[in-house]
Amino acid sequence: MEGETVPNRRIPCHKAPADLNRERRKLMSSVPSTSRPSLLDRAAAAPWWLLCSGLAVAMALSILLVGFRLPYWVHADQDLVLAYHGLLFGDGLPQEYFDHPGYGYFLVIDAWYRLLHALGFLPVATLSALPPGSDVAATQAVWQSLVQAGRALSILLTAAFAVGYTTLLRGLVGDRRVALLAGILLAFGVGLTAQGRQMRTDLLSAGFVVLGLLLVLRAVRPAGDGRCGGASLFQLALGGLLVGLAIVTKVQAVFLAMGLPMAAILFGRRAEPGGAPGQDWGVAVLAGLAAGAAAVPAFGLIQAGLAGWGRAIYPYSPVGGGLSGGGYQSIVAGWVLVGILVHAVVHRVPASRAVAGAAAVLLGLAVGLLALDIRWNEQNAIAVANFVEHMFVFSSWRHGAALNSQGQVMGEGTLALLLAGIGRTLAIRTIVLHPDNIPQTIVVEWFALAGAAVLWRRGQRLAAMQALFLLLVAWGLEALFSLRGFQRAYAAYTDPLAILSAAWVLARMPGLLERTKPRRWILGGVALVVVAAHAWPIIETRRLPNPVTHCEWIPIYMPKVAPFPFCR
Repeated sequence: MEGETVPNRRIPCHKAPADLNRERRKLMSSVPSTSRPSLLDRAAAAPWWLLCSGLAVAMALSILLVGFRLPYWVHADQDLVLAYHGLLFGDGLPQEYFDHPGYGYFLVIDAWYRLLHALGFLPVATLSALPPGSDVAATQAVWQSLVQAGRALSILLTAAFAVGYTTLLRGLVGDRRVALLAGILLAFGVGLTAQGRQMRTDLLSAGFVVLGLLLVLRAVRPAGDGRCGGASLFQLALGGLLVGLAIVTKVQAVFLAMGLPMAAILFGRRAEPGGAPGQDWGVAVLAGLAAGAAAVPAFGLIQAGLAGWGRAIYPYSPVGGGLSGGGYQSIVAGWVLVGILVHAVVHRVPASRAVAGAAAVLLGLAVGLLALDIRWNEQNAIAVANFVEHMFVFSSWRHGAALNSQGQVMGEGTLALLLAGIGRTLAIRTIVLHPDNIPQTIVVEWFALAGAAVLWRRGQRLAAMQALFLLLVAWGLEALFSLRGFQRAYAAYTDPLAILSAAWVLARMPGLLERTKPRRWILGGVALVVVAAHAWPIIETRRLPNPVTHCEWIPIYMPKVAPFPFCR
C-alpha cells in the first residue's frame, strides 16, 4: 500500500492453510486504514446539542411550511375542543371534556395560552374575552390565532419528544449514528408528523409514556462501571412520574405502561451495588418513606375514582367476572410488583436495591397521579381509576352492534373485534393482504424482523428476543387501538417501539453502517420515510374538509361559545 509500510515478516511454509489465512489477516490488521469517514460518521461526530437543534429545526420547518396555516376548523376534532378548554381554564371554569380524559393537556394549554397572552403574542386567553359571535371577522381571527398557538405548542412538544427520545436512545445503544437515524425516523414518522400539525392529547401522553419506558431501560442497564447508584433510582422515579402524567392525560397509555415490567426483565442486566450494604438500606428506607408519603394521598384519589364508578359522565358497563370496582386494578398493581421481584431475582439485584427501585417507581407514579389535585374534578379520577370501562364506552359507540348487546366489557363481541384487529395488524405488514393505511415505518419493521432473524442465527438470541418483544408490543397496541378505529395519530405510541427495535438490531450489526452498499440502503430507507412523511400533509392542504360536518357535535362539547360562522 502506497505510503504505508507492511512488516516484512516471513510466513513459515509448513503452516496449514487456515493458519496461513489467520497470519495474513493479522498482518493486514496492523496496517492503518486510509478509508475516509462516511458522511454519516462525520455528521454523527458533530456536537450533540447541534444535532438535536438541527433535528428540532427541521421538524419545525416541515410543519411551518406544510399545514401550519390551514384554517382553524380543518382539525376541529380536537383542535377546537382543546383550545376551548384552554380558555375555560383561563377563566377558572371547570373542565367539561372527559373523553380521554385530556386533563394533563388542558393544564399545559392553559399555561401556554397565559404565557403567550402575557408576552403579547395572543390576543385572547380566556373565554370571557372572546369577541361576540356577531363579529364574524373578529371571531375567525381569534380562533385562527388560538389554533395556530396550539399548533406552535405541538411543534415544541414533538421536537422535545424526538430530542428526548434520541438522547436517551444514544445512551442505551451506545452508537451516535444509530441514535441519530432513529431520531430522524421518529421525527418524521406518521405519528409525530400527524401530531405536530394539530392539537391532540395523544402527543403529550405518548411522549410521557415512551420517554418513561426509555428511562426505565436506562435504569436497568447501567452504563460505565455497571454500578447501580443514585442515577438509576432517579431514572426510575422520573420514569414513574412520566407514566403517571401520561395516564392522567390519556388513559390508553396504561397499556404501554403495563409492558414496562416485562421490558425491565428482558432488557435488564446484572449491576454491581452502588455502595456499602448499610448505605444501600439507608437509601431504600428514605425512598420508601418518600414513596409512602406520596402514595397514600394518590391511593385516596384512586379510591375516590373507584367509588364514583356509578357517577361517570358516560354510563359504564361492568368489566365482568367481578373485576370492576378494584379487581383488575389490583391485578395491574400485582403485575408491576411481580415484575419488579422477577427482575430482582433474574438479575441478582440485592434486596436493598430492589426495595429502593420499587420505592422510586412508586414515588414517581404517585406524584404523577397527584397532578389530578391541581384542578380537581371527580370525573378525571373516575376515568383514570376505571380506565377499561372508560375506554369501552367509546369502543361501544363505534361498534354498537357488536358490543352494546353483551352488557359488559368481556364478551364475544369484544373478543371478535380484538381478533379482527390482530388479523388486520398482521395483514398490514404484508401490504398485499391489506394495502390500505400502510404505516410509513413498515420498512423499519421489516428491517427489525430481518435483523432479529440474523441475530438469532448468529447466536445473539437475547438481542433478537428483545427486538421482537418491542415489535410485538407495538403490534399489540395497534390491535387494541383498532377498537377505536384507525387513526394516524395513534402511531405516536407505536412508532417509537418499532424504531427502537430496529435501532437495537442495527447497534449489534455496526458493519452495516461501515460498508458503503448497506449504508446507502439504510440511508435510502430513512430518506423514504422522510419524503413519505410529507405526502399526507400535502394532500390534506389540497383536500380541505367541509367544516359544516362538525356543527352537530360542537354545541355539545363547546356549549359556552357562540355558533361558529361556518355553522350559521
